[in-house]
Amino acid sequence: MKARRILHASVNVSGRLAEAGAFYRDLLGLEVAERPEIPGVGGTWFAVGDGQVHLVDAPSRGAGIDPTGHHFCLGVDDISEALAELEARGIEHVTARQGEVLQVWVTDPAGNTIELQQLPAGP
Repeated sequence: MKARRILHASVNVSGRLAEAGAFYRDLLGLEVAERPEIPGVGGTWFAVGDGQVHLVDAPSRGAGIDPTGHHFCLGVDDISEALAELEARGIEHVTARQGEVLQVWVTDPAGNTIELQQLPAGP
């Protein structure tokens, strides 16, 4: 597997979504991006170049693989291949879907959560 670029960074703003949203929008000048419906989890996505910052209105779980906690997302060429590699190496992971997008989360040796997604088709 080879990661090609950062797709998004995600930060928890537990209970302070409006205040944090105003900070990112008004101070940093970021534009609100389309966000899919995620049952039970509020949030706001912002565009930054060809990437995004995701504000997640949930507390960080603080341990283990935490899909709603602080993490960054790496784009890979083939998410099925990446998942097979994780399984072959016995690396613990969590999967979910956001519509058609398969999401895979792992932790690094220091406990930081990393999300993997397939890069969008493009030129």
